[in-house]
Amino acid sequence: MPFILILVGFIFLLYVISRFMQQSKSGKLNRMLRYGFAIILGLLAFLILVRGNVAVSGILGLLSFMSAQGGLWKFFTGSNSATPTNATLNGTAMTRDEALDILGLSGNPDPAEIKDAHHKMMLKLHPDQGGSDYFASKLNQARDILL
Repeated sequence: MPFILILVGFIFLLYVISRFMQQSKSGKLNRMLRYGFAIILGLLAFLILVRGNVAVSGILGLLSFMSAQGGLWKFFTGSNSATPTNATLNGTAMTRDEALDILGLSGNPDPAEIKDAHHKMMLKLHPDQGGSDYFASKLNQARDILL
């Protein structure tokens, strides 16, 4: 029975911390909390493995990995997207002029021009073509703002 109470308390603690991280504007603080929990869970997994419980150790190791990658916190907050959907990225809002500049457009382009420019740039900067997720998300953000 005490193990169940400890487990419920631990899950509640993870939920409260994930809510705090969701409201926090500091990426550095969120990274520190993610990696801190990953280290703690990894050490706990190692100690339990030494005692002989491979199954529990494996679960804690998986949770440690998920914490470091951020998936554990997305699970607890219910967030499904990897990038923010409110036209912000890294805490700064993109303006219409910046979106036009990113897509190489000017003036007041129609939706077909926006989609064409986005498509051409995405072919060059897509992560599958050697580009980065950051640039691809910026292109998508610019398209969303202009459309």
